[in-house]
Amino acid sequence: MYVLGITAPVSWNSAAALVNDGRLVAAAEEERFLRVKHAPRIPPLKAIAYCLSAAGIRLRQVDCLAVGFDGPVPYFAKMAGEEARVGHFIQILESAGATAEYLIQWEKLQRGLRRLDPEAGPRRTAFVSHHVAHAASAWRASGFPEASVVTLDGNGEDDSGLLGVGRGTRLRRLRKIRLHDSLGVVYSHVTDALGFVHHSEEGKTMGLAAYGRPIHDFQGWVSFNHDTHRVAPSFERRFQRTFGAPRRPGEPLTDRHRDWAASVQRLVERAGTVLVEATVRNTGVPDVCLAGGVALNCDMNMVIQALPSVRRLYVQPASHDAGTALGAALEVAAQAGAAGPFVMDHAYWGPEYSSDEIETVLKESKVSYERCDDIADTAAGCLARGQILGWFQGRMEWGPRALGNRSIVAHPGLPEMKDRVNAEVKHRELWRPFAPSLLEEAAGEYLAQYRDPCPFMLVAYRVKPSKAGELAAATHVDGTVRPQSVSSRTNPLYHRLISRFAQRTGIPAVLNTSFNDRGEPLVMSPRDALRTFWVTGLDALAIGPFLVRKPSARGAS
Repeated sequence: MYVLGITAPVSWNSAAALVNDGRLVAAAEEERFLRVKHAPRIPPLKAIAYCLSAAGIRLRQVDCLAVGFDGPVPYFAKMAGEEARVGHFIQILESAGATAEYLIQWEKLQRGLRRLDPEAGPRRTAFVSHHVAHAASAWRASGFPEASVVTLDGNGEDDSGLLGVGRGTRLRRLRKIRLHDSLGVVYSHVTDALGFVHHSEEGKTMGLAAYGRPIHDFQGWVSFNHDTHRVAPSFERRFQRTFGAPRRPGEPLTDRHRDWAASVQRLVERAGTVLVEATVRNTGVPDVCLAGGVALNCDMNMVIQALPSVRRLYVQPASHDAGTALGAALEVAAQAGAAGPFVMDHAYWGPEYSSDEIETVLKESKVSYERCDDIADTAAGCLARGQILGWFQGRMEWGPRALGNRSIVAHPGLPEMKDRVNAEVKHRELWRPFAPSLLEEAAGEYLAQYRDPCPFMLVAYRVKPSKAGELAAATHVDGTVRPQSVSSRTNPLYHRLISRFAQRTGIPAVLNTSFNDRGEPLVMSPRDALRTFWVTGLDALAIGPFLVRKPSARGAS
């Protein structure tokens, strides 16, 4: 049974995922194809076309289209060929807060699907509540037989999260988190005030928090009891009055900005802790799954993972809205009796390119390149000499983190490397941190309180003091890292690169950041990789089995 999952037509992160008999076949975000960050409010037609191509099927072979949002149901029922009462349609439309834009985008999606396969004909369409889709994307991919589930983001239909439990094949919602109590919206308010872009740059707020003091307690604005939180209706107005004029982009960051970042980070960590502990207490299940945009906050996840009540923690790599495409597909498949089993232990579900396809692009671009017998060993030598590399291999990652297939990699033990990569390659603020990719078998030597593999860079850890120098360029100012543990089973080539680097330097890790320039999506194709290579300060590009060097590269040989 093929189920094609998509995000809502007005989602901030447009994406598609294809599931066959409860197992993921392919998944991708529309931004990578369009080269538009997040591809907001754009139907994921190119991502859909890719997923179908990866499976080798036509749209007519899809049994159900699953949407990660419970939109204006009567309108969609009508689109699916069922009857809808006009009065009921208007009532639902108003109560759901749906807009004309939603309907317009839905029609664009339908026209696009007809172009993909004119003979496909009508298909069953299922609408999955936004936060149920978030929850399913985590629990149904975790491998946990049962789990306490918490989702948190800006908003769904009329909520901003849920507390639930997954057991057997059933996912059950225990409680909604009201739209008015949205932690995602609170975090976005502060992000906006700091001069960053909400829905896009909340990671900057998290990174800046390490430089400040959590001196603002939000007393009277956000309240807690033993199992929940409440956000005052006047929060935005009171915050704006207290914070004052928002920082304009490009203006200097002051201690006041740093302290507000630290304070809202502490608030989210406290709220996440309260909600997770309440859910575990209610369900009696110590294995926890998180999803929703707030679950991308790896510092919050570190605090949650350390709770005595939590045994294991799983966070789905595309926890933001893109993940609802996956969750909707998995939920519909499970309800139809096709529940897997499926465990997402890697994020490599996107397009890949053969050596011949890559070489064709290299030749057309008229660049000098060499074919390497062992690209991992050659690239490791470049890294050991202090060069910064683009690393383009295999299937593209699902989710916002580069995890060793579309990555920029560098020597983590050179303290100056952080400023070099920020200034010369990423063109971003010098205080922004990077992450290390560590051999899975060595992670426990470097990370304090390391318990389970962390393949998705979604949980922060403290670096052991004795190893701090070896990860100097990939460690944040507060002594934490957002690591990726690299398995030889799920990514043998990346594992080999790090192993060869370790043989030369004694460090079983590389600095890793996403292969993109500032404000752009992760590169997807060889052409994207070449374009970014030439307009940034990368020294070399390892693309498939080929190495492209710049004549002026440091340590070139």
